[in-house]
Amino acid sequence: MTQQWRPSKGPALRRYQREVFFDLLDALRTRRGETFTVMFPRQAGKNEVAAELLQALLRLESERGGSAIAASPTLTPQGLISLERTRAALERTDRVGTAGATRVDGATISLGAATAHFLSASPSAHVAGHTASILLSGDEGQELDREWFERQFRPMAASTAANTVFFGTPWNGHTLLDEAVARNRERDTGPEEGRSLFHYEVSWEKVAESVAPYREFVLKERERLGTEDVYFRTQYGLQTVDGAGSLFTAAALAALEGTYQRQKEPRPHERYVAGLDLGGGGEHADRSVLTIARVCPGARCEVVDHASWRGIPLLDLDAKVLEKVRPWRLERLVVDSTGLGASSAEHLARELGSVTVEAFMFSGRSKSDLGQRLLGGATQRTLALYANDGSVDARICRAELRACGRTNHPGGRMQWGAAGGNDDYVVSLALALRAAEQAGEPRFATGRRRE
Repeated sequence: MTQQWRPSKGPALRRYQREVFFDLLDALRTRRGETFTVMFPRQAGKNEVAAELLQALLRLESERGGSAIAASPTLTPQGLISLERTRAALERTDRVGTAGATRVDGATISLGAATAHFLSASPSAHVAGHTASILLSGDEGQELDREWFERQFRPMAASTAANTVFFGTPWNGHTLLDEAVARNRERDTGPEEGRSLFHYEVSWEKVAESVAPYREFVLKERERLGTEDVYFRTQYGLQTVDGAGSLFTAAALAALEGTYQRQKEPRPHERYVAGLDLGGGGEHADRSVLTIARVCPGARCEVVDHASWRGIPLLDLDAKVLEKVRPWRLERLVVDSTGLGASSAEHLARELGSVTVEAFMFSGRSKSDLGQRLLGGATQRTLALYANDGSVDARICRAELRACGRTNHPGGRMQWGAAGGNDDYVVSLALALRAAEQAGEPRFATGRRRE
């Protein structure tokens, strides 16, 4: 290597970031054809380390030349965000008289004769023809398709003996990153002194030593989700969790089981809300599911009844929903208003009058937030189902809860639902929980006092 690397100006890496950066950079400069792994807890700055690492290698190889490949689960936005971070790091390290030496052409950054290509690792992307001689890196390695990466990306370093680095967080022990970490941990054991590590890991407690607000954030997340929550254990505790692809753990499913009986009518002095998931009106449409719940002291939501319909035109379905909910004297009803559901939400709001009807629009972010609240309700025992009475509703609801899966994405967004199956009861349950959480404290009527 023909250049001396100089630390980036501008925002400085924190101590725990610097330790990983310098050790890993030294390992990459002294070894060839190896695979290294890096795990930081969520939002702890691993992407900044990756950007500094790539810019340092590009600068070191700027005269000799070569190419680096940076793979992300998607090009937009993940790959382009990585590109921008690397470009900013390169510009901060430009020396006097070399301003503007960094060039960006599409998804490629060049510095002198060295280049870095930012590619999507999605199986639908076309990536053939690239070569990695400086570095092959994989961001969010737990989300990369193992078979596709091994088939399309590994060969890029076959003729150059370039090193590979995976960044990310653990998951269920069977991802590309999890398996690489397991191998590296075995290699890092032993008496050899002075050797470079193959696996680098920073705990959330270590991050908190440098970032006080981070400690407060993680402690609040631990309180909200619970110490046994899969998301907390993997994303912050850096623990591999068998079966982590499921939305609910066995403990969370058990916590949802109530001991009270199903109700077919309201009781005096109890408060009720409901969630409605609309499945459409076609013959082969999903079920439309109504979940009725009572709001209990301590912000507890207890499901007391279900109703479901399939293959009914939306106008007829609205009539059946109205017939079902009117006796319950609901305070709030949250309706899935995505697509054709918007008209049903408007119609129900007009007909129900005093009932607050919320039209809930699903998006990637709103569904993620809804799922997080659903998980919180289960782990904190603020959500419960009536005792299993062997009915179709009780059976299908529990089957959907067991089968519901999830995938975590960068930034804390969670994608959840049934893979190849139905999740109508789960969605309706989540909407009912939202209605209960927003119902607030009981409202008492007040009148004017006579003088």
